[in-house]
Amino acid sequence: MHKNFGEWYRQVSLPCTDDSLKKRWAGVESWVTTIRGDVAALLETVRIFRGLPEKTSREAFLDAFRNQDSTFAQRGNAHEQQVLAGAALVRCVGTRKKTDHDSLQAAVLAATALEASSLRAADVNKTLDEQAGEVRAGLHTIAQEQRRRRPFKTILLSSEEEAEFKKTIATNVGDHNQLRASFEKAFQMLLSAVNGTESALAAAAHGLRCADEETNILWWLAGGSSKDLDKPWSVLKDAAPLVAAWELADLTDSALGPQDAGALLERALPEAKENKNKEQALHVYVNAVPDEWAKTRVASLDARALDLASLSLALSKRVEGNPTTWQPFFESVSGGLKAGTPLAPERVARLVYIEAMLFRTLADMES
Repeated sequence: MHKNFGEWYRQVSLPCTDDSLKKRWAGVESWVTTIRGDVAALLETVRIFRGLPEKTSREAFLDAFRNQDSTFAQRGNAHEQQVLAGAALVRCVGTRKKTDHDSLQAAVLAATALEASSLRAADVNKTLDEQAGEVRAGLHTIAQEQRRRRPFKTILLSSEEEAEFKKTIATNVGDHNQLRASFEKAFQMLLSAVNGTESALAAAAHGLRCADEETNILWWLAGGSSKDLDKPWSVLKDAAPLVAAWELADLTDSALGPQDAGALLERALPEAKENKNKEQALHVYVNAVPDEWAKTRVASLDARALDLASLSLALSKRVEGNPTTWQPFFESVSGGLKAGTPLAPERVARLVYIEAMLFRTLADMES
């Protein structure tokens, strides 16, 4: 059980006995097993946590807890469901296995979906903030792990192993069984060397990928302009936060955590840095991007997560309509978020980057 699980219940004034807590936690672990193999269920867990409308059935989520405790409420306990959903997301991200590709992808998806949906948070309190913070920290840790260079050996056989190998193949053996044993020993030594080569090549390739990513991002930063639109950021003005964020996501190969991405985007957008905390309405940023660029980006969005990515949702509604008519349609599906919501440019850039990585993660899971 997570060390703070009982405290999360206490902070939101939910009465729960020790026995009930154990049963609730068993439900959390059961649900984590489910969402690691079910994208729709994972995204619905994020909606439950954020207090957003249901998009797919939540019966399986309720069953996970009802199966552990027949007295678990099925309605009128939205606050408890938020805490349980948050606990499941924390568990999903915090217990991923580095060697398990599926659990790692599920952790990245859970964290990026939760971070991307921050504009749509329907309820804010200490417990939910604490859970979201743990997930965010987990995402940053994953990014650091994926970018860490892996050590590898450059020598296939040590001097002792090489000497033993030469001695083995040089031995004159007359007996068939001894010859077979000698051959097997030599073969195992060669097989071990080949396996070591594969591991070394994989580690070297990972290092090269990280280096290529870093080089590409540094050249992009040094260029001071959009590679998509071939214009300086100073010319793009209010369009720069959206365009820069998506371009940085395109250049991300291994992983960049939210903190890293935010710092890079501030560096890439000098005007955003100068006007830090100077807020403008959400629709100003969305209307500022060129039509063709918007259409190209919207074409790659995954509808399964669009309701969690507010800025991408706004961009899609703008493409469906026009700069003057899309706002009411956006507000009708945005869960209370207004097109006139004031946002600072650095926050817009950071959120759009996370949204782009959310859709990229979904695409990677399908490939």
